[in-house]
Amino acid sequence: MSPSISKVLLTLIALTLLRAGSCVQIQRPYAPPTAAQVLAAIKARALRVGTLRGEARMSYRTDQGRIKATVRMMTRKGGELRFDVVSPFDTPLATLICSKGHFALVDSRKGRYFHGPASPCNLARLLQVALRPEDINAVLSGGTPLIDSQHASLAWDSRAGCEVLTLKSKDAEQIIRLDGRDKRWRLLSSEIRDAKGQLLLKIVPSAFTWKKGIEMPGKIVVEQPLTDASLQLEFKRIEVGIKLPEVAFERPAPKGLVSQYVDCATLVRHPSSAPSSPSSAPSSPSSARP
Repeated sequence: MSPSISKVLLTLIALTLLRAGSCVQIQRPYAPPTAAQVLAAIKARALRVGTLRGEARMSYRTDQGRIKATVRMMTRKGGELRFDVVSPFDTPLATLICSKGHFALVDSRKGRYFHGPASPCNLARLLQVALRPEDINAVLSGGTPLIDSQHASLAWDSRAGCEVLTLKSKDAEQIIRLDGRDKRWRLLSSEIRDAKGQLLLKIVPSAFTWKKGIEMPGKIVVEQPLTDASLQLEFKRIEVGIKLPEVAFERPAPKGLVSQYVDCATLVRHPSSAPSSPSSAPSSPSSARP
């Protein structure tokens, strides 16, 4: 057999195997759940992570390129958050605190103090993505914000081998893909689109590890394409279910810093070139809740 004929035969065999592989159907390895059961499991999972403490490498896009920094965080159920951004030399650059509906952000390098409501647009001044404090709690724990849906349906993706939960409201649709083996309901991805089909929010957690019986993500990517916002977190360490000091969520005093009240209509007029420089927040109050 000539080399050219052999090459053709090998190519035909490879194409046949490739097509056969694309038709492989993965069967659901457990009894079919209902959409209501899966939705309840997602909500219950978020409640299991009462407190969280961790350190991560934070990365996000700006007009000047992608910014990377180390962030230490503490969160508590109910939308209480603390993010401390530090330099490679462990110097404080910025501190964001949300508690009881209030927001404070200290920009140590520029000597600025911002305060106002704990709204998605204010949180985006540091985190870039516009989410409510309680939704950030959900994302950090490996979950997702949920739209206020009037209809829920569940389907099995036999090619990917995962559950697909679809939530629909008058103004939005959310598609949540989950690994349901052993009833773990591990989030694979979550997408929220508006009535026109435009992608508002995408969340992809990965690199899961077990912490006190809960699968926690080691990496999280959050994207809001309409505002070209993205946030990536890669955890160096993470703890859950621990007692956190009350002082962690107390809003810091200005201590001589230039103080400014900010809300969704406020434009902070200085360049955003580092995590210590809060950027102009998106005008939309929340992309996670259309």
